[in-house]
Amino acid sequence: MVEAMKNLLDEISMETPKVILERFGSLVRESGSEDERVAAQYLSSLLDQWGVPHQVHRPNLYLSVPRPARLKLVMPVEKEIRAKNPAFSVITGDEWKGGELIYVPTGFKKKWDNQKDASFDPASRSLSGKIVLTEGFPRPARIRELNEQGIIGAIFIHPGKNIHESICTPIWGAPDLDTYENVPKLPVLMINRTDGQELIDRIAQESVEVQFQTHLDQGWFTCPLIDIFIKGTEEPDKYVLLHGHMDSWHQGLGDNATGNAAMIEMARIFYQNRHLLKRSLRIAIWPGHSTGRYAGSTWFADTFGLDLDENCIAQVNCDSPGCRWATSYHEMSWMSEVDPFCKTAIQEAIGEESVGHRPPRAGDYSFHNIGLTGFYMLSSSIPDEVLQEKGYYPVGGCGSNIEWHTEEDLIHIIDYEILKRDVRVYTASLYQIVNATLHPFHFVNTVDEFIQTIERYQKAAGNHFSFELALVQARELRTTLVDFYNRIEHVQLHTRDVSDPQVKRVNEVLRNLSRSLVPINFTRRGKFWHDPAVDIPPLPDIAPANTLPQLEEGSHHYRVTLTHLMRGQNRLSWTLHHAKRLVHTSSIF
Repeated sequence: MVEAMKNLLDEISMETPKVILERFGSLVRESGSEDERVAAQYLSSLLDQWGVPHQVHRPNLYLSVPRPARLKLVMPVEKEIRAKNPAFSVITGDEWKGGELIYVPTGFKKKWDNQKDASFDPASRSLSGKIVLTEGFPRPARIRELNEQGIIGAIFIHPGKNIHESICTPIWGAPDLDTYENVPKLPVLMINRTDGQELIDRIAQESVEVQFQTHLDQGWFTCPLIDIFIKGTEEPDKYVLLHGHMDSWHQGLGDNATGNAAMIEMARIFYQNRHLLKRSLRIAIWPGHSTGRYAGSTWFADTFGLDLDENCIAQVNCDSPGCRWATSYHEMSWMSEVDPFCKTAIQEAIGEESVGHRPPRAGDYSFHNIGLTGFYMLSSSIPDEVLQEKGYYPVGGCGSNIEWHTEEDLIHIIDYEILKRDVRVYTASLYQIVNATLHPFHFVNTVDEFIQTIERYQKAAGNHFSFELALVQARELRTTLVDFYNRIEHVQLHTRDVSDPQVKRVNEVLRNLSRSLVPINFTRRGKFWHDPAVDIPPLPDIAPANTLPQLEEGSHHYRVTLTHLMRGQNRLSWTLHHAKRLVHTSSIF
């Protein structure tokens, strides 16, 4: 297997990726556009040329595509200010909205995936009827909080000279009857730091009034979605899902044309070497990522939900590989159960150490509610010391290059040597997981994470609430899992064939553990539904324990929180007990 993987890695070439990236440099792959259709047809033609089996789905996706916004200072002077509106901002059209501009400072974040922002204190002053100027990106939680203040609009100052395209809806994918009313209720605009500072300085001296217009094309769009399926030789019904988005803001070469080029190169290599694959590889290239809040991957999760539940081993995201200066693998994303696997795969592929973090609520991870173990999201990134040297602020892609989500995400962002390294990481990881006799999931790590999380929440709750029930269940599950893995080692299942009945039963248990433990750690809604695009803390059903010390004991909110924690602990404890029973009653050994 080692020699076969080495030969596979040696076949990686940048010839096709270079052709794809040069072609995509002339396209603005906005979802629902002709350029997106041209891009999909181009990738499909390459797959046809190589004989790679695939189909192009054409789902109807609910999108919000920003068009030019207008913002002007009208008092104390008249002046046009360059602005953009994020996807799903309220549309004013040609009607001017205006009013007094109030500055509410919140500062800029130190990490992109930290979604906790400073709160607005309504007791300090009334914001009703005002337009709020503040720093940062228009995240859904901030939009909701601002809307509660009765304001008529919000303007967000971005941290540099660029204005980064964005999206402000909390709805993940297409809305359903439970979520469609959660669309943003505010017109929202974004400006750069220089213009923002000028407005801040003016507000400090005198009353400032502005007027604005927001323009967006919003509705249902038919978009292409490429679905590739490369069959394995021994257990072809089971597959790993590799995926990334095709649509872009502007040319979007670092985000995510490089990902498209990487996935197509991997499709070529794996199809040519399909005789080496014991299980199957499915590769999906999404539309609707940028202007539909992961609409393409959500449609896929909805349409193929039962198949994914039954047959998908794991999901692997590919976004923004191969960007300049991105030589670090210390900001990777993966779930706890695949921590040893990912670190080993990266070490074997490129000889680099890596660090994985809890995947944020982002990046086409649209499969939590089904219960799919996931790894990778953004690929390599610029090392911290280089970021500090360049004075870069945190962004959500392009390998940490601040051209992310701007008109400047062009060919100079690409580094083909780094792209080749990233493709090696993905190729090695995929090859190993589809060929592993046993799925490389170490759920003792996951339960250790659970125990640490519960203990942290217990410390926060103090004497107000006891999580002893959940802790007992978690510790018992850990003991059961340690015994489970020891028995696997004792009978040396790793040395057997993928088709061995006992191997199949163990793998079914491992997949079912994913189906149980991933949702309890990453979701609040039920199976096959989609949680909103807001920060979801670990074990979210009991996370409100952190708020208990701030509440007045005996108050209504205090008692409501205790009720919530009781129900949340019940769900968590039942899941842990069910997982323990799943392992106990599996009749494997």
